Amino acid sequence: MVPKFIILLYIFLSLGLNPSQAQTWIQAGYWDSGSEFPIADINSALFTHLICAFANINASSYQLSLSSSDDQYFSTFTNTVKQKNPSVTTLLSIGGGSANHSVIVSMVSNSSHRKSFIDSSIKTARLYGFQGLDFSWVSANTSSDMSNMAALFQEWRAAIDSETGQSKLILTAAVPYSQYSESSTYPIDSLRTNLNWLHVNAFDFYMPTWENFTRAHAALYDPTSNFNADFGIESWITGGLPANKLVLGLPLYGYAWTLVNPRDNTIGAPASGPAISKTGEMAYKGIRNYIQSYGANSVYNATFVVNYCTVGTTWIGFDDVEVVKVKVSFAKERKLLGYFVGKFPMMTTVDVNGENGTEKKGRLSLIIILIPVSGVLILIGALTYYIRRTKNKKKDTEYKAKNSKSTANIMTEAGDFNNNAPNLMVYRFSDIEMATNRFSFENKLGEGGYGPVYKGVLSDGREIAVKKLSKTSTQGFEEFKNEVMLTAKLQHVNLVRVLGFCIEREEHMLVYEFMPNKSLDYYLYDPIKRYMLDWEKRVEIIGGVTQGLLYLQEYSRLKIIHRDLKASNILLDEEMKPKISDFGMARIFSKDEVEANTHRIVGTYGYVPPEYVKKGLYSIKSDVYSFGVLLLQIISGQKTACLYGLHENLSLLEFAYELWIQEKGMEFMDPTLDDTNSSCTLLRCMQIALLCVQENANDGPTMLQVSSMLRNEITPMANPKRPAFSKRTNENDELKRSNVKLEICSIDDSPISEVHLAVLILSLTIPISTRVVMASPPAVKAAYWPSWTSFPPSAIDTTLFTHIYYAFLMPTDTYKFEISTSTALELSNFTTTLRRKNPPVKTLYSIGGGGTDSHLFARMASNEKSRQTFINSAIETARRLDFDGMDLDWEFPENPTDMQNLGVLFMDWRRAINYEARKTHRAPLLLTAAVYFSVDFFLDEVYRKFPVRSINQNLDWINAMCYDYHGSWDTSATGAHAALYDPNSNISTSYGLRSWIKAGLFRSRLVMGLPLYGKTWVLKDSNSHGIGSAAVSVGPGDAGVLTNVEIEEFNKKNGAKIEHDMETVSTYSYAGSVWIGYDDSVSATLKVGFAQALRIRGYFFWAIGYDSDFKSVGRW
Repeated sequence: MVPKFIILLYIFLSLGLNPSQAQTWIQAGYWDSGSEFPIADINSALFTHLICAFANINASSYQLSLSSSDDQYFSTFTNTVKQKNPSVTTLLSIGGGSANHSVIVSMVSNSSHRKSFIDSSIKTARLYGFQGLDFSWVSANTSSDMSNMAALFQEWRAAIDSETGQSKLILTAAVPYSQYSESSTYPIDSLRTNLNWLHVNAFDFYMPTWENFTRAHAALYDPTSNFNADFGIESWITGGLPANKLVLGLPLYGYAWTLVNPRDNTIGAPASGPAISKTGEMAYKGIRNYIQSYGANSVYNATFVVNYCTVGTTWIGFDDVEVVKVKVSFAKERKLLGYFVGKFPMMTTVDVNGENGTEKKGRLSLIIILIPVSGVLILIGALTYYIRRTKNKKKDTEYKAKNSKSTANIMTEAGDFNNNAPNLMVYRFSDIEMATNRFSFENKLGEGGYGPVYKGVLSDGREIAVKKLSKTSTQGFEEFKNEVMLTAKLQHVNLVRVLGFCIEREEHMLVYEFMPNKSLDYYLYDPIKRYMLDWEKRVEIIGGVTQGLLYLQEYSRLKIIHRDLKASNILLDEEMKPKISDFGMARIFSKDEVEANTHRIVGTYGYVPPEYVKKGLYSIKSDVYSFGVLLLQIISGQKTACLYGLHENLSLLEFAYELWIQEKGMEFMDPTLDDTNSSCTLLRCMQIALLCVQENANDGPTMLQVSSMLRNEITPMANPKRPAFSKRTNENDELKRSNVKLEICSIDDSPISEVHLAVLILSLTIPISTRVVMASPPAVKAAYWPSWTSFPPSAIDTTLFTHIYYAFLMPTDTYKFEISTSTALELSNFTTTLRRKNPPVKTLYSIGGGGTDSHLFARMASNEKSRQTFINSAIETARRLDFDGMDLDWEFPENPTDMQNLGVLFMDWRRAINYEARKTHRAPLLLTAAVYFSVDFFLDEVYRKFPVRSINQNLDWINAMCYDYHGSWDTSATGAHAALYDPNSNISTSYGLRSWIKAGLFRSRLVMGLPLYGKTWVLKDSNSHGIGSAAVSVGPGDAGVLTNVEIEEFNKKNGAKIEHDMETVSTYSYAGSVWIGYDDSVSATLKVGFAQALRIRGYFFWAIGYDSDFKSVGRW
């Protein structure tokens, strides 16, 4: 007989699945009419919403258009899927990736066309029983597209609301992963007001057909770019769209690349194109079959949250079960509305011979990795729970009888704890289990050496954090007791408070106050989240940790040595204030005790001082050492368990010291930090940190001294010696083995076993971790060489540059490059000379330039055939004359259409480059472009914006021309023609570069331009000679332009006064009535520092020959 509670549970679940209830979590799927998967085979019980895709739009009437073959599917879709799940909601999707863009543009741009479309869509939905409509216009990109889209949704919603006598239709839209399109942003106000939700296409960030490196096409995170779901979702939310209007897309397919080198097979490895099929696309089922056939291993990458596998030269990236679980948890954590399956049902399976499964007939089973709500599964679970509960009752009875002594001991221990820590609460296991939702995965906050940590909510609503001892942990009762007995006696605002404990069922659980902002390492090492910790906030954190340690060492009744101070043990409260946690390793000192000895080394590798590791000695200086390491991490944002430096062979401490003694300390800092307005400077913190991590503990300061140095900028400080564990030491004595037993150790919280002890003792100077810092793209230090200059290529100092551009070549009216014999000789001499220099540099030739015909490029880019002619000729020219790449200097696309065509040109160009590289087995040519200083601008009263997405996908970088802001076109006043800042306008380098980044351009694609020339004016009043002073005409030089060589000659000859203006970060000189604005070595170096802080790719100069001794060249 079925127990009554199961029957009641089933009735309750049946009521809970009623569609009339408020929908709190969406599980949707797209069914594509182009697939061969029968509608009747869809297991609709797995979904809350099913979307039938795609209906087309008639090009003349703008009504919905369904082919006869589609009509038979669409008309029966709702009735068919509801047979298995009457509660499922169905929607009809219109458009899709293959929709005719021009037809949609024509429809949305005219009010009568929009009305025809809207009326037809509603009529079709009602006719076929759909409960909602979905609009998938993925090619929208211009500002007019977006404004027309806003109008469409507003009118669509009004038409839906005006219906009477029927339930309102749902209205949704499929959108890109972020709110940014190539040249505009989505109309968030209209989306928020008029749509029920958005389907966010968080996939297809990269494809093998246009990306010559392996990539995570649906990455949740990506430290190297903005192409990831986390960035995209954040962009929608920060743009003003509520999180509960976003539904996250999950792909049931992946992509296969062909590796250039099968041994180089990580994410970002060089590839030569797609594998397996023409596009590289593979269904999930096909990937699993492929893996099984070849016995391949699926690798999970937590950085990007993606799976990949390799078989020979074939590399496949995809989402497996563990990835989907993380993404669903991410969606819940961000409070999104749900998730949907993209390209569902993705039933095209690909066999190992490369035959596309869409050509095979027969039914294929549905591949879905979801977290379904199924009454049958829950019934089985309930039945299992009932049986287990019955068995457990019997076991509990036996346990109580058999282990009464153990129970008594536990109660005695609890009593002992209460006597020593009367303020602590003794929690029942059942209370903790209920609070943490049975220690569920969703409640798990993280895991350390002691065990997992869970978030819990007590019955009174209080939030707690529960640390549960793991059965596999090398820690145990001693650490548990230590934490309870010690922490209960410590009360300080910068220490995490222990609320109580639980020791029922032989558990050793610690209950803490909940810290909502997680731990410090959560922010420091994340390329996006680190922005939440500006320098002001980090100074507060440094001060808070300092005060916490001072309390432990100087001001509490007990002198406490923490022994495991690290970033993950610094928790952040609601106001991001720090609290030191995890006192399981701590030890009590008497007030007059200096040091103690142990044979049991505990702590985390990288934070542990040498005397502790080698001799087992610990003292208050042990925590000072750990604080020094932590301080270096706070100012740099780097981990201890990575390798640094040019050859990636230095520990973090060594790397910091090497930069310090070379007076390059700012190169160590997190480039997001700005200490300009802070009395606590980055370099001072670096010096203090290095003093804390000395080889000899006696050379280091106490925490009192550290506090004084941090608070008082005039407190004198010694120069640090080389830090502990350095490879280079004054003493070359061989390190001796130690009999100290390493019981507990971790690398950035990743446990290591005792067998590593010998390695640790014998190789203290070599970090155990084999992880290295993810390589950033090499810095660009470039310059243009004008072909008309008298400065020969042989005179170029290539130690100053990585890339040199030949300027310029120009195609003919047939869009081909016709190179004369003399020019060909000059070009050949250019590339040969620079390649033979020591060191050699990469050479590119630049196409176009400021004085060329913009309309020629516009005509070429507007036509597919002419684009192909131009591209083929450009590639052939580069290869024939031995260049490493090409550069397009189109000054400037004149309207939005030109910009759109420019994006298409870049895409075609990149594809041709990749194809040529695969065909010839040569490295792909570089492709760059010279662009306006800002991403968008008005010229001749016409707005235009560069195609950022296409640039990200297809160019190696762009050269932003950050100069010529002022000149001969305005003779009324002097101007800083390359101002870094401008208090009166947006015409400045700072504004321009930030506009590119704000528009979504990867920082690794952005290179800042610096001029090696200046602009001249004749002052109206020679006594008024600042920037912006009145002028009457241009000054000396052709059109008021002088090279830096000429400026230097003028200044010397005329005894000119030279001024450095820090408001604009520029230089100017004046003599009599002549005024010259330019950049010298001072302002240029400051600009390079700005570019470094902005973390962009590099800089370039226009132009070589204008400054023969290169005094203005800064160091990157």
